[in-house]
Amino acid sequence: MHAGYARYFTPPPLEAVPQSTIGKFAGTTNESEVTKDTPVKSERAHYFDAGMTQKIAEGFTVGIDGFYKSSHSVLDEGQFGEALILSSFNYKRGEIYGGEFTANYDQGPFAAYLNAAYGWARGTNVSSAQFLFGRDELDYIRHHWVFLDHDQRFTGSAGVSYTWNDWRLAIDGLYGNGLRRGFANTQKNHPYETFNVGLSRRIQLTQKTALKIRFDVVNILDKIYELRDGSGIGVGAPQFGQRRGFYGTVAFDF
Repeated sequence: MHAGYARYFTPPPLEAVPQSTIGKFAGTTNESEVTKDTPVKSERAHYFDAGMTQKIAEGFTVGIDGFYKSSHSVLDEGQFGEALILSSFNYKRGEIYGGEFTANYDQGPFAAYLNAAYGWARGTNVSSAQFLFGRDELDYIRHHWVFLDHDQRFTGSAGVSYTWNDWRLAIDGLYGNGLRRGFANTQKNHPYETFNVGLSRRIQLTQKTALKIRFDVVNILDKIYELRDGSGIGVGAPQFGQRRGFYGTVAFDF
């Protein structure tokens, strides 16, 4: 069993857009609807965590963990516009909480794992870099709790592997029920899942040296999945997960 508490202090990134820069666009098509630009502050947070791990049988363990984080001046970053440049801002208040269940089995030639996580991340009242937002969205966030762009309610992963005569075959998968999208992150993207396959072999050359050969196929079903659709807070362009990919590795162990 374990339990812990931490008090975090997180400085903002060094990059910033000063008020003088915003003023240069006054009267142009790039003029900000909101011109207020309160400086980005450091985040301060209380973090609580507790959990336990239990051995059920030889090689088989399960675990459960829960966490809660309460923050002031929550730091967040967003891509405001099409350029791949992230801008920092603060929510005045924020909270993140959730939990995770894990199970692991490793006995003989067979191994497997399972992770299932639940998360909830939200903030309210943008307190810095207000010029990055439209007036309607800024007013809405001032009076409502909104989900953060990395909020994903359910996430899961699982994998199995089998070893036979120095050969090892592994299959694993990942599931997510979708990140946030839409006005003030009030909607979410579609769920997604991907599967990967790997085959490896260890060839013993001498008593102290060995050759490791491995071949992997990532996203073997070539699933086209969209992580972000270009809408939501600080999301200026769509983002997709990796398509099918093939990877080979040769390593010398001595």
